Amino acid sequence: MVMATASTVPASFLLSKPLAKLLPLLLLYTAGVSAGPSCTGECPGLVQAALAQTSQRMSEKYNMSLSLTYHSPELTLTTAAGYIDAGLKMGHATQRARPDDLYVWGSTTKMFTAPAILQLMEKGVVSLADPVSKHVDPLLMKWNGTRLEDRFGSAIHRVTIQHLLHMMSGLGDYDGEDFARDQFANRTKAFGPLEIVGRYVPTELQFEPGTKQAYCSSNYIMLGLVLAAHSDIRSWKDLDQLKVVPAKLRGEFNHSTFMNDGPCEDFTPVHGFMESYSTAALPSQDVWNLSCAGGWTAGNYLGTTEDVARFTYELYNLRNPLIVSNKSQALLTDFSTGEENGFKFYGMGTFSLDWSIGDGEAYGHVGDTYGYQSQTTYFPGLDFVLAVATNVETATQAQPADTTCTAYHEVISVLQGVQAPTCNFHVFGRFIGICRCSSESSESSKSIMI
Repeated sequence: MVMATASTVPASFLLSKPLAKLLPLLLLYTAGVSAGPSCTGECPGLVQAALAQTSQRMSEKYNMSLSLTYHSPELTLTTAAGYIDAGLKMGHATQRARPDDLYVWGSTTKMFTAPAILQLMEKGVVSLADPVSKHVDPLLMKWNGTRLEDRFGSAIHRVTIQHLLHMMSGLGDYDGEDFARDQFANRTKAFGPLEIVGRYVPTELQFEPGTKQAYCSSNYIMLGLVLAAHSDIRSWKDLDQLKVVPAKLRGEFNHSTFMNDGPCEDFTPVHGFMESYSTAALPSQDVWNLSCAGGWTAGNYLGTTEDVARFTYELYNLRNPLIVSNKSQALLTDFSTGEENGFKFYGMGTFSLDWSIGDGEAYGHVGDTYGYQSQTTYFPGLDFVLAVATNVETATQAQPADTTCTAYHEVISVLQGVQAPTCNFHVFGRFIGICRCSSESSESSKSIMI
């Protein structure tokens, strides 16, 4: 069963037309920036049907619940499928998924943390070239009487704000076997940034800052401390992470929360199911009663796919960005690293997600945390967002990308008035897969990395 909602769409359109009846649509342009295809008349119902079909197929394929949102300047459409108390052949399958379900988004939190830092830069409070110690050390001295150098040695003074944002600091990741074992041994404990930095982040840099790029959540915990240093707070739990949303918009994000204490069951009815962690000796299980603090500013966001899709759009759209300036937008999506033979990977709080559709330009963020995986993607050429959240964590993390790939090609087929191709997503290992789409007239195969 699929449940669906549509903002600005008449009820008579919902799931009412076969996908074969497609409308040719005209691409519009404003001031040199694509406004994306218009979606009027029969179009919203056809897009809704495509989303619902994709949601149901993916729910059955991966044995999970999910929510899937399409967001453009014209309308927002959301579907849901599966059961929020079951996944990966675990649970009870008694509560059907709803479009307004709250999901745990893990690393998608970084997509909120990075622009919060850039907002400080735009105000002249921080510079990207500032050593992180310049901002964090005074805070640490006030909170626990230490400095970063006490943990990392003098090398930490070569790590800048820009290095942290761009995943080029050389810091090692905290989120390994030791942390996982301790978190599951203390299921409801919220590990704060001081404990994480002081116990789980390796003391030696993995490489010279600025010379390489390596994805590492420790960077975004450090950035959280920078934000805290410029907030009038007494504890890390007091940081207002939703402040990144401008005041005039904040009332529209009523289904967004940043969790700093308590298990996930205190915040959402959506259970999270994870496959076994053999390296940490953790069996497959429901993690609903596990802490949802998620590495603080690196992973503690909870919300609906509609809220995430809306934030993604306001952050990245080029015609009327509401979160940061156009200049800062360019920093978010600057994927260059200066590395020889480097590839398009990570900007600032932003993944290049071209791989998830096989062709075209796409960016946003993926989320991977205990029991939940997700992806939100902006398509600048078409000016819309797809956001998908699931209640399962698999070893390959394939289900959000698979859903995005299929939904994207279904949606643009509706928008462009052509027959949808048949798309299949093939995964060969964690973060590596191929999206293959074929039609009667052509067949394409695109290698992607996730």
